Amino acid sequence: MAPIPLTAYSKDLNSQNLVASDLLIERFLVSSFTTSHMMEPVVSSEKAKFDTEASTDALLEMALEGLARDGHCGERSRLQDRLPASNPDTQHFILIELIKLNMALAADAGVIERIEDYTEAMPNGLSVATVPLDLVMEEIQLRKDAGQACSHADYCERFPQFAELLRPLLDSAEVTGAVRTRSVPPELPIGSQIDDFLLIQKLGQGAFAHVYLARQVSMHRLVALKISRGGGDESQALAQFDHPNIVRVFDQRTELGQDLHLLYMQYHPGGTLSDVVYAARDCQDGQCDSRLLVDAVDKNLLRAAQAVPERSLVRQWIRSASWPAVVSWMGVQMAKALGEAHRHGVLHRDVKPANVLLTAECIPQLADFNVSFAGAAGRAGAAASFGGSIGYMAPEHLRAISASALDQPENVRERADLYSLAILLWELWQGERPFDCDRHAVSWSDAVQSQLLSRSKPLNAPRQSGNASERVLEKVLRKALSHSPEERFVDGDEMAGRLRLSLHPEAAALFDPAENSFSAWVAKWPPWVIASTVILLPNMAAGILNYEYNYQHVMSTEGMRDGLQRVSWFVNLTVFPFAACAVIWYSRRIVRAVDAARRGVRVDSADLGEVLELGHRAARLSGSLWLVSGIVFSLVMATLFHEFVWTQAVHFVLSSMICGGVAMIYPFFGMAWLSTRVFYPLCLSATMQDREFDQRAKQMERRCEYYLLIAAVIPLLGATLMILSETASQGFRLTVIGAALLGLLASFFAYRVIVNAWRMMATVLSRKGSSVPGEVDS
Repeated sequence: MAPIPLTAYSKDLNSQNLVASDLLIERFLVSSFTTSHMMEPVVSSEKAKFDTEASTDALLEMALEGLARDGHCGERSRLQDRLPASNPDTQHFILIELIKLNMALAADAGVIERIEDYTEAMPNGLSVATVPLDLVMEEIQLRKDAGQACSHADYCERFPQFAELLRPLLDSAEVTGAVRTRSVPPELPIGSQIDDFLLIQKLGQGAFAHVYLARQVSMHRLVALKISRGGGDESQALAQFDHPNIVRVFDQRTELGQDLHLLYMQYHPGGTLSDVVYAARDCQDGQCDSRLLVDAVDKNLLRAAQAVPERSLVRQWIRSASWPAVVSWMGVQMAKALGEAHRHGVLHRDVKPANVLLTAECIPQLADFNVSFAGAAGRAGAAASFGGSIGYMAPEHLRAISASALDQPENVRERADLYSLAILLWELWQGERPFDCDRHAVSWSDAVQSQLLSRSKPLNAPRQSGNASERVLEKVLRKALSHSPEERFVDGDEMAGRLRLSLHPEAAALFDPAENSFSAWVAKWPPWVIASTVILLPNMAAGILNYEYNYQHVMSTEGMRDGLQRVSWFVNLTVFPFAACAVIWYSRRIVRAVDAARRGVRVDSADLGEVLELGHRAARLSGSLWLVSGIVFSLVMATLFHEFVWTQAVHFVLSSMICGGVAMIYPFFGMAWLSTRVFYPLCLSATMQDREFDQRAKQMERRCEYYLLIAAVIPLLGATLMILSETASQGFRLTVIGAALLGLLASFFAYRVIVNAWRMMATVLSRKGSSVPGEVDS
């Protein structure tokens, strides 16, 4: 049975050491340049054939593992015998890493070797002039760990070419807070028992740990058991999480008799995301089938002699979904997991395919946290910034591990994890990473600089079919891959919200409208202009209709008509400017919200509420003004003209109520439509988060029903008014009733559009549960 990658199960517990040998071993055994199985003892030729990058990685992995297995090489020149048949640059690169590991193994035995010991033993392969910076840094770190003083003057004399670059390293009192007390634990026989664990199968091994599939006797369950010397804070960091997308660490124990540290966690036989990435590289023209994920998991399940789920809603959905949707689905869950870790102050720092375990249901679980605490800024030097594989590092992370940036480790924060996740998702989607870099680096420093240079170049153009899911996915990944951390997503939940939109193309049209759509055109206008137009025009139209009706069919004398005209001018010149000012005043928070959204700033929840309130407020204001206007008009006309009778006053009030109803339903449904289709999605397009969404949706639907009822009453009032009007012509009566019925139909249509839009938005914003199987709200 093929061993399962040791991704999450064999992490070096002392991973915060800057250039100590255990971290260097891990850096390359976990694929510095490409995704690969972190600790598989044999790299298959099938995976090594993909490109030069993968081949170099495989050769390096085998060389390092061979030396780690055989132990320290006392005859230093024999290290050259371990070099694989390859080009000179690759051989030089691997030789440097072998020297680092050999020096580290010697340090574990209490002997600190110097670089000159190797240049003298291998004059043809290495000279003082060609020593890379990272090898010098390795010696410095080993000496500091052993308590030896490191003089800047000494290193300037020995390696003058690095005098300035070494100054920040040697001038600091301490490079890292880590103390290396590591040694290789003994390999235990299969079938034996240690503490509460019966060893069933060896899953893999690293330089300083062995991992076994074991049965916990007391609990009758299978676990992944990691056995190492010494302890660490990995278990404490991960045990605090109870998240469906973070691997569960059960507990840790210490075997005092053998001085062994036992860490046991969930066992997932579905393999890692590395298997899926390798399969994605084989896809023709980047067009992957979603069954790729299920097939990769099934192969690992069969190798581990585990049952393949026969009935699974998650697997059924994956098989039916498009590949971009599947990538987004996995991204949503991993982004939420990172968001949960970040809320607890824990940074991952090593997000890559090999560190994503897959359950039998194909659900991803983040593992192998590089155990760095955001709150531990007091650790001097670069301890809080290192770890991870350079192929997936953010620019600030790469700068932090370069010698020129050792004094700025605090720049590597939560958004660096999101950058790494974006690289992973792009690679899963396209079968390759979003940028190109030099694959023939001759040293660790050159590799870091090559990767850093690639981050400043434009991203590669993706191969895509142009559907809505891919359009949204590409936009999300490009934002997460912004060179500046400030331009990326604020947190994992924000990134998850945007990725979730890719799973629902019908909702994507709301939050990501096409450039030539009506919604995109409206969004370009100032909100107060749109609001004033939608609210004031119906009121003006209603005013003209009301005036014509009262002038022609209610006023019985020329004097009363002249009086109506004078009073109308006075009222209109008073009320309409007041209404316009009120609309602009109420629109100010919409303007602020839209402006914040356009700048990519999170919109305040209160401002979001104001975006949806404007139509309701305008409707109430309009209805109130029309009712007051009808009463005031009647009182003024009765005061001015003694022949003005009560039946005319009733006509005035009824006509004002009808016009008030029109002035309520059109502004409300107009603004509700614009808020639902344009302004609210625009305000959420950057974050895709609104904790009050369900309450807002319920309130909007309830208000639409209320105003729809008002729209249904208006035709009845109009018909009543026309029946009471003896002077109204047949044509005028039909016009009024027809306009009222048209308003009812328009209101009903707007109601359906608004309610359906909120239901579509609920698929990505509601907290009541996801419509996609396997997606769990955190």
